[in-house]
Amino acid sequence: MLKHATRTLAALSMTAAALGAGATPAGAQSSPTGSICYQAHVQNIGWMDWKCDGEWAGTRGQALNIEAVRIHVNAPSDVFKVCAKAHRSNYGWDDHYECASNNHEIQIGTTGTTGLYNPMEAMRVYFDTTTNSPDGNAYVRNVGWLPGPSFFVNNWLVMEIGTTGRGLPMETFWIKAGK
Repeated sequence: MLKHATRTLAALSMTAAALGAGATPAGAQSSPTGSICYQAHVQNIGWMDWKCDGEWAGTRGQALNIEAVRIHVNAPSDVFKVCAKAHRSNYGWDDHYECASNNHEIQIGTTGTTGLYNPMEAMRVYFDTTTNSPDGNAYVRNVGWLPGPSFFVNNWLVMEIGTTGRGLPMETFWIKAGK
């Protein structure tokens, strides 16, 4: 009986901590309303609330890895299109990227549902050239906040946040389209 009560209290404590950290309760879905919105899947918590247009997603001060990211675009497709791919621990860069435009959503990284728990170390977000000056930043374990450099690749403006080759997971990030 004592073991059961202890487990129940531990589960309630974890649920309360997750909700306090901004997690969305199971079955609940808040709808994203910014021009570019994103959602972090965080180790031991799951999917967090949607954040938009420069709000930070993930956790701070808890040493919890971001494992996957969803990106939702709410702007008309003639305004901008976004593509993204993840760099994961023990895997490297995804071999392809996912794309979203008006009222569509993509997901990069893994959530553990496939048995893989590869923390995201970095991500590349590709903006079509109708987007001006995208911006972003990632909080990387043992390093701190790192701004995302931007560069052009085949008519896409690419922003890369996080680190590669150092085994350091992202814990928090934010992005803006800068239209």
